[in-house]
Amino acid sequence: MVIALCGLAAADAVDALATDDPVALAAAVATIEHGADPDALYAAGRACEDKLHDPVRALALYDRVLHEFGTARVAAGAEQHADHLRAQIAGGHAAEARAFSELIGGADHLPVADVLQRGDALAHAAWPGAAEASVWLAEWQRRRAIAHALPFADADARFGGVISRFPGTPEALRAATGRAGTAIDARAWDRAEALIGALPATNPDEVAVRDDLRAALARGRFHARLYTGAWGGLVLAIFALLASLLETCVRGGLRRPALRPPFEIWFLGPVALVLAIASFTANQAIAPAVLRIAIAGIVLAWISGATLDLLRARGRRWRLRAALHIGLCAIGVCAIAYIAVTGNGLLDMLIETVKFGPDV
Repeated sequence: MVIALCGLAAADAVDALATDDPVALAAAVATIEHGADPDALYAAGRACEDKLHDPVRALALYDRVLHEFGTARVAAGAEQHADHLRAQIAGGHAAEARAFSELIGGADHLPVADVLQRGDALAHAAWPGAAEASVWLAEWQRRRAIAHALPFADADARFGGVISRFPGTPEALRAATGRAGTAIDARAWDRAEALIGALPATNPDEVAVRDDLRAALARGRFHARLYTGAWGGLVLAIFALLASLLETCVRGGLRRPALRPPFEIWFLGPVALVLAIASFTANQAIAPAVLRIAIAGIVLAWISGATLDLLRARGRRWRLRAALHIGLCAIGVCAIAYIAVTGNGLLDMLIETVKFGPDV
C-alpha cells in the first residue's frame, strides 16, 4: 500500500512538472527528489534544466539516475545531459551556466539589446560554455533575421567569429554549418555552395548534414526561380488583360467600359471578402496572403468582366475571349498566391505541416 501511494504521488508530481509556475514546479521537483522513480527523476532534471534554470540541481538528478538506475530506459539521456552540464559547470562556473540557461529560456521575451548584451557577456567570459553561448547567440540572430525579414550579416559575422575563436571544436563545426544555412536563408546561392563544399565529411553524421544543406540549397534555388517566374506570370496576365480591354475599347469606336462592376465582381467580391475576414479572425499568419490573393483576383476579374461586357454590348464574339481571360486570370491568381505564400514564409510552414502534422 505504501509503495502504491508513493507511486501515485510520484505520478502526480510528474504531471505537475508541466506547470510554468516556478513555485509549484519547485515543489513538484522536491517531491520527486524524495522518490525512487528513474523516469520521474529524469523528467525533474529536465524541468530543472529548462524551466527552473538550475543546472546544479539538474545535474544532481541526472547523477542519481546514473548511479541508482544505470540500466533504466532514461539512463542514456541522463548521461548525455549530465556530461553536458558537468562540462559547463566545471571549475566553479555554475553561475554562468545558470545565466546561460535563463537567457535561453527568456530570450523570446527580452528586449533585443538585453539578449545581445547578456549573450556577448557569456560568449566572451572565461568559462567552458563560452563557445556554446557564442553559437547560440549567432543562431538566435539567424532566427530573428528570418522571423523579421532582417539582413543576415550579423548572424553570419557571429558564426565567423566562432570559427576563428574556437577552431577545431564541435562548436566551430556547428558554426560552419550554421553559416552555410544562413547563406541559403539570405539567398546567396554561390556563397552557400562554397561554404557547403568546405564542410568536413569524415563521418556519416557530417555527410548527412552536408547532404541536407545541399538539398536545402537546391530547394532554395528552385523556389527562387519559381518566385521570379510567378512575378513574370502576374505581369503577363495583367498586361494581357489590359491589352484585351484596350483593344475592345478602341475597335469599333473609342468607348470606355461601364463604371458599374461587372457580373463577375458581384459573384466573386462577397466570397473574397468573406474569406479575407475569416482569415484575419482565424489565423493572423495567413491573413495578409489571403488578402493579397483576394484583391488580385477581384482586380483581374473586374478587368476581364468589363472587357467581356463591352464585347457583348457591341455584338462581338466573346466566347473565345472569355476562355482566354479565364486562363489569364488563373495564371494571375496562381502567381500572386505563390508570391504571397513565399514572401510571408508560409510555404515553409506548409511544408513543415505536411511533413510533421499541425501543431496542437
